[in-house]
Parts: sequence; C-alpha cells; structure tokens
Amino acid sequence: DRGVAFGVWGAVNGAAAAGGPVLGGLLTEHVGWRSIFLVNLPVTAVTVALTLACVRETGRTPGARPDVGGLCSFTVCAGALTYGLIRAGGDGFGAAVPLLMFGLAALALVVFVAVERRARRPLLDLALFRIPSFRAIMLGGALLMASAFACLAFTSVWLQAVLGLGPVKAGLAVVPMAATSFVVSAAGARVLHRVPPRLTIGIGLLLIGAGAGLQGVLSAGSTWTAITPGLVVGGVGVGLAIPSLSSAAMAAAPHERGGMAGGALNTSRQLGYALGVAVLGVLMRTRVEHVLTGHVPDPHGMAGAVGGGRAPHLPIVRSAAASGLNTVYAVSAGLGLAAGVIVLLLVRSPQPSPTPEPDREAVTA
Repeated sequence: DRGVAFGVWGAVNGAAAAGGPVLGGLLTEHVGWRSIFLVNLPVTAVTVALTLACVRETGRTPGARPDVGGLCSFTVCAGALTYGLIRAGGDGFGAAVPLLMFGLAALALVVFVAVERRARRPLLDLALFRIPSFRAIMLGGALLMASAFACLAFTSVWLQAVLGLGPVKAGLAVVPMAATSFVVSAAGARVLHRVPPRLTIGIGLLLIGAGAGLQGVLSAGSTWTAITPGLVVGGVGVGLAIPSLSSAAMAAAPHERGGMAGGALNTSRQLGYALGVAVLGVLMRTRVEHVLTGHVPDPHGMAGAVGGGRAPHLPIVRSAAASGLNTVYAVSAGLGLAAGVIVLLLVRSPQPSPTPEPDREAVTA
C-alpha cells in the first residue's frame, strides 16, 4: 500500500509539473508576471485547510520543542550560499558581495553543526549521515533536482527570448517531461515498490542524465522540437526515481527517525534545485559571454540580456545562446549520471528483521 501511495504521489507531482508551466504561461500572458507568485496564496490556503481537515496526528513527543537554533542557522547558510552564487554570476566570484555571502554561509554551517550536536532533539540528527544509504539518497535527491529541473529555467529563456515563443507555447514545449513522468509513476505504482530502490532510483537518475545529454545538441538553427526526445527520456527517469526516493529515505533511517529522514530529503531536493539554478546560471552566462566576445561591442552586457530574456534576434546571439544551453545540459547530464552511479553503489535494501524460531518446548506441549 505504501508503494502504491508513493506511486500516486509521484504521479501527482508529474501532473503538477505538466500543468504548472502552462498555467504560468496563461497567467503571464493574460494577467501579468506578478500573478505567478500571487496564485500561491490561495493554493497555500487550500492546502492548509485540507491538511487540518484530513491529516491525522500521529502523536507528539512530550516536551518536544522546535529546534530554533538549527532552523535559523541552516536557513542563513542555504540563503547566503544561494545568493552568493547568483551574485557571482554577474559580479564575479572575487567580488565583495559573493565573498561576504560565502563567508556567512560557511559560518552559519559551522554554527548549524555545533547546534545539532548539542541539541536534545535536533532538527537533523547528523548521525544519520554515517549510514551510506542515507548519504547516497540525500545526494541523489539534490542532484536529481539539479539535473532534471534546474536546467528548465534556462530552457524557458531560450524558448521565449531566442526562439520567440509565447509563455503558453514555451510551457507546452516542456510538457513532454512532466507528462512522461506522470504516466511512468502512475503505471508503475503497483510494480515499482517490489523492485529494490537502488535500482529504480539509480536507473532513474541515469536516464535523467541521459535525457539532459540528449538535449545538449542545439545549434543556431534548432527549434523547440530538438529537446523533445531528451525531455521524454528524462521524464521516464523522473517517474522512476521520485516515487522511490521518499520511501528509500525513510527505510534507510531508524524507524523513529522516519519523519526526520523524509523532511531532510525534501530539503535536500529543494536546495539542490536552488543551487543548481544558481550554478548553471553562472556557467551559461560565462559560456554565452565567451562566444560573443569579439562579435559584439559589449559581450558582458549582451550575455546578461540573453540570460534576462531580452536577447536581440541576431545569428550570433542564437549561436551563443545554443552554446550556453548546451553547456548547461552537459553539466546536468554529468550530475545525473554521477548521482545514478553513487546510488547504485551505496544504497542497499533494508534487511528484514529475522523471525525468531518458535520455542521447541512450547510447540511440544
């Protein structure tokens, strides 16, 4: 039943990923770009209401309190690191603001580790990272998001700023990944949970890497159909890997740490996405600027215009954008393939507890 539940959960993720870009395109085109943020307010309100009405409490530990120190220090670390990487894309890694942010992130990480080691009920039990399967699953979750989804931010820029597609058509162009992941998750709900998680997650990550690699074949004359095969292959990988990740994370941790393991995986995934967008953005801008050097008067400014969705329709700009996006896909492919190998090597299925032998005297009696 749990395997079916995670399969349905993965399918819902796929459906949301398919509908999100299209809905975002409709809102952007007909209401305005601010609406894609404001729409989260009613969605969140409905989610809170459903949670309060439908989710049953599983019991609380008496005297348990939130780990405020761990919460604050980790938030500062993640926020400062992400912001530092974003600023480094425009200012350079040696600029004052990125260096300050990286220093703050390092200091916050040290504080976080110190707080978690001393906390009675820590936000994250660092002892979990002594378990090889847990480490591999956390890394796999982060790299999955960086490999499969972070690159879509730059795909969207290419589709709209370079190819001239509207927001709705650009959203439809990336639907093949989401639709494929929905079908794979839903179809495999009753089957995939019988397969060892290291195989479904590992093979899924390898397919995500392969899909990213298939997309990295763009040229100045490419159209949106050039990325479709890679999106389909990547969607199969997403449909295989995501439903198994959560169950594998909880299975890798002791039973009483199951909720903590699930929360850690969600955090790892979102952090992987945020850092993936920041790092890939730096790489794409650097590559675009390199290709434009010698062809335009201000390659740095033009690279910023391409990344900001304001690319002029020039052959060299199309070529530079394609080259930059190919670099993004190549790195994404490497991340996915590396994550797949790590998961296949380190994740192990939990061993069932041995069944005690019956008492011979009691059986005789």
